[in-house]
Amino acid sequence: MPKFSKNNKKKLWLIISIIFIILTIILSFVIFCRIIDFYPDVFGINKPLNIFKIAEKNTIQAESCPDCVRRAIDGVYVDKDQANLCPVSVIIENHVEARPPVGLAQANLVFEAEAEGGITRFLAVFNLNAQEQTLKEIGPVRSARPYFIDWARELSALFIHCGGSPEALVKIVRENIFNLNEFYQGDYFWRDKKKQAPHNIYISADSINQYLNSQSANQGKFLSWQFKDDLAFAERPKISEIKIGFKNSDFAVQWKYDRVNNEYVRYLAGQIHCDASGSEIRAKNIIIEYVKAQVIDQELRLKMSHIGEGKAVVCFDGMCKEG
Repeated sequence: MPKFSKNNKKKLWLIISIIFIILTIILSFVIFCRIIDFYPDVFGINKPLNIFKIAEKNTIQAESCPDCVRRAIDGVYVDKDQANLCPVSVIIENHVEARPPVGLAQANLVFEAEAEGGITRFLAVFNLNAQEQTLKEIGPVRSARPYFIDWARELSALFIHCGGSPEALVKIVRENIFNLNEFYQGDYFWRDKKKQAPHNIYISADSINQYLNSQSANQGKFLSWQFKDDLAFAERPKISEIKIGFKNSDFAVQWKYDRVNNEYVRYLAGQIHCDASGSEIRAKNIIIEYVKAQVIDQELRLKMSHIGEGKAVVCFDGMCKEG
């Protein structure tokens, strides 16, 4: 056995200690990464937010209607008096037990984000007076979250909901949000007794328009986006697919490009997503924003930092670009 001097023994133990520390750091890092992968909310990790403009068949062409203008909410050509009506935003549920939604395929613009526990929820925006068909049902209507309120306010839209998280309800009062709450204005809503609560609250276009008229809220107050004509067919890509990284497989979203119509067809949990009428949910433009989120209470509700700068992907004409 070789004999070590005291100095050599100290050096040996120093080397062993350094190796042990390095291995401990590497192991801790690997464990931390795995925890983040399974529990991203706890650490404020970026979450995807899906925004899409429902595809509409534009029955009026600019050439055949020289006095028509693009509608502010979605760029479809309409008569001038229909161009900037007061938008109406409705919280629509996406829980497995609440499917299929009613009226979602007729929305002009839709925001999708997690509410809690990996379950997503929609903020569907309508120009109801501009709809070609009367929407007799919209829903199921569910409760508010603060970030949905911000998106409705951004459009100066009526915000329709059934209650909300404590933070959301305080925000509505504090910021004087133009809203219609089933808790206090239940005459405009109804509950379908054939469906299980709380997935059974609905509202109609007629009821919403009655409320808008009672508040003399007929004109929109937001500035339009910029719009463009469709890309020529020959220039469109043949295959395009978008996947949204929601963690829960029941809420996994895919958008598959329809080259002929220059639209994206929505898939939910691996199946084509249709609303209660059987209409496929399609979109012209899709935006995926990545925002920081963290769990704020025992109900797994989220706080989202969605105001400011960050990563985004914008998709249209079958192609996606970073925004």
